[in-house]
Amino acid sequence: MVGVSEFRNEISAALKAHVPIVIVESYEWERVEGLLCAITRKEEITYLKATAEKGLRLFDHEKKRFTHDHPMIADQHDWSIDNIVRWVRDELEGDVLLHIEDFHHNFQGEELAPGNHLDAGTQPHTASWAYVGYWRELARMKPSRRKTIIISGATQMAFGDLEKEVVSIKLDLPEVKELGLIYDRVVRQQEFEPSSADERNRVVEAARGLTVMEAQTAFALAGLNNSKKLDKDAIPMIIRQKRSLLQNSGGLLDYFEPNVNIEDVGGLKNLKMWLEDRREALTPAAREFGIEAPKGLMLLGVPGCGKSLTAKAIASMWGYPLVRFDLSKVFGSFVGQTESQMRKALDVAEAVAPCILWIDEIEKGMAGAGGDGSTDSGVTARTFGILLTWMQEKTSPVFVVATSNRVQNLPAEAIRKGRFDEIFFVDLPTAEIREEILLKKIESIGADSGTDVSTINLNAVAEMTSLFSGAELEQLVKDSLFLAFKDGARPLTTDDLLTVSKRTYPLAITMKEDIAALRKFAHNRAQPADGEDIVSSIEDIPEEENPFGE
Repeated sequence: MVGVSEFRNEISAALKAHVPIVIVESYEWERVEGLLCAITRKEEITYLKATAEKGLRLFDHEKKRFTHDHPMIADQHDWSIDNIVRWVRDELEGDVLLHIEDFHHNFQGEELAPGNHLDAGTQPHTASWAYVGYWRELARMKPSRRKTIIISGATQMAFGDLEKEVVSIKLDLPEVKELGLIYDRVVRQQEFEPSSADERNRVVEAARGLTVMEAQTAFALAGLNNSKKLDKDAIPMIIRQKRSLLQNSGGLLDYFEPNVNIEDVGGLKNLKMWLEDRREALTPAAREFGIEAPKGLMLLGVPGCGKSLTAKAIASMWGYPLVRFDLSKVFGSFVGQTESQMRKALDVAEAVAPCILWIDEIEKGMAGAGGDGSTDSGVTARTFGILLTWMQEKTSPVFVVATSNRVQNLPAEAIRKGRFDEIFFVDLPTAEIREEILLKKIESIGADSGTDVSTINLNAVAEMTSLFSGAELEQLVKDSLFLAFKDGARPLTTDDLLTVSKRTYPLAITMKEDIAALRKFAHNRAQPADGEDIVSSIEDIPEEENPFGE
């Protein structure tokens, strides 16, 4: 993909080099058209444009508009696509750029609808017919003739055995500088109240991944719905405009509305401090200060201890959209499909940046990546390699949050420095943190029951639930409400919580050995999300208390 300046340079170079055919992939037909107008004016080359809807038109640089009435084309009548190309190739004198728009639909075998200058009795031609007849000849046209045909469309076009004889360019979405100009124009046209430079930069950054037209619409709607201001309060409205981009990922990526605050996550003091220090790390101000955008974070630890909840809270804390990447969805049945879908998902993630890219239970999606490839011909290893290379080399503000319950199943290269900025181990909550979690859950879940949390002996419940995870504490409160409801729909009591806790066998007991192995692996390999150290085993669990033990 290329930006605006690279696009101008590559098209200008193609014209000067007499390249016969250039393929341009872009959703933004107006933007491509505007760039070609500017390039042909600078290069002093005639700009012709052919579309199925409007036929052939010439761009008048003096009047700054397309016309059918120019003497060069006014006397022509049969403007089927093959006749246009043949006329440019064989009869038209002088330097010319012919721009054929949305030709890819016809190239796939559909018939070309008649244009404005097409006689009613003329049979439409298919692009496949034209391809056989003159594309090969045109691609091998003598370089002494300065004539270039640009074929543009929203999707990638396959030219079979001619692919090595044409130049292909994929125009990237607008860069921050271009989006800033659009922002300024919308503010001026809509007469919005001026915002500070910092807020302007934040709004512009939030619009990354939108096309020019999408950005114009998003800025205008966000400002009008925000009391004619385009400040930080308008950012959530712009982010919602990005949801449509994720639909183009084919279901590989899902958008999550950040609805969890970091304060809703109990404990994790060290992790929260780390996140607070980097809250502004993806902003333009941080880049201007020389700070590189952080790459990401690996959260490993005991299931149910808040890793996924933390991923959601980071998006809310930093104010960026949360995009979930389900790695299992990239795997396809056709040769090369899996690798292609991985690249597509990463391209879309960069398009919606800045964002938080959440990869939940990464080890499940990449099971077998460290093997010899004998089971899947190396597809998993290659696909995982694409992801790791992207994580290492990306410069876009995409912050990856990967969670793992069985990090031992990942290859060593996945967790080394350079791929993630830090690795945190999330352990079972301490007694103090269990009280904090119970307090939050009773206040939120038990609110409708009329429960006064001050009547609950949180210390006693915390002591009784010494091996419970955060998820198990939440379920404890939910299950205890059934007892209160059954007993006359009364408020929750300490006895309810203690009764249910005695019936519960936490994961720390049922999977004692697995959790001990996970702690041992994380020791000296990860930072503790809470406390000062990671213990290497689960202490003080008598075997007779484990109903599943041998």
